[in-house]
Amino acid sequence: MTRLRSFPLGPVGALAVSLVLLASPATAQTAPVCSTVTSQPALRLPQAAATLAKTGKLTIVALGSSSTAGVGASSPTKTYPARLQQELAARFPGATITVVNRGGNGEDAPENLRRMDADVGALQPDVVLWQVGTNALLRQFGVSGSDVPMRNGIEKIRSYGAEVVLIDPQYAPWVIVDPDAKPMVQLIDTVGREQNVPVFHRFAMMQLWHDRDKISFPQMSFIDGLHGNDFAYDCLARSLGYSLAAGLKAPAGQPAIASSGAPPAR
Repeated sequence: MTRLRSFPLGPVGALAVSLVLLASPATAQTAPVCSTVTSQPALRLPQAAATLAKTGKLTIVALGSSSTAGVGASSPTKTYPARLQQELAARFPGATITVVNRGGNGEDAPENLRRMDADVGALQPDVVLWQVGTNALLRQFGVSGSDVPMRNGIEKIRSYGAEVVLIDPQYAPWVIVDPDAKPMVQLIDTVGREQNVPVFHRFAMMQLWHDRDKISFPQMSFIDGLHGNDFAYDCLARSLGYSLAAGLKAPAGQPAIASSGAPPAR
């Protein structure tokens, strides 16, 4: 995702971000607890489930921007793709599940599309976790410029023989001040439903951390107010691992869950 200094949100947006970053200084010292691991439904991936059952192997590509690449993580092992591989290894002992990180800083759907053949198709993945929408908001081409590239990306990923999971934007100060944030989340949900593609609702999950669990932004965000920290990436990976495992173990013939709105409270 784009560096913080380049976001032209104006004085109102900058003030809003400053206020949320300064909020709850006392709670920032308390280690947060990941309470949303089981809060989202199974991500039904029947083709990948069959492959895993038959071969004991699965290749997953995590595609997206800098929150996939891992900006804000304290080390490469703390990024969400690295943590997700660990989670899936624990849930499927004896299987070989590889999660390849293909995040690119500052990118969104159009940039992801341009490198898909080389960075995704060449790996012959079974599943692509596509994190999308955040930089479209930050660069202010927003919802209107995202629909077609997103649909084209799903078509291209499917042409590789892979299944797709969409991941919507993060609930973070620099995202939520944008009036297009919720319309973007809704667009991703709509595209997922229409394309029969599961959606992992990162935005709603992180909002639960903040609103229900009273986890402050400094506790769940990097210092830039945009990217995750080790807690955020770990909780994302644990929750995503739970939903993926539930789908990969599901009986054959069950349809994909493309949308479920905001995840229910645990």
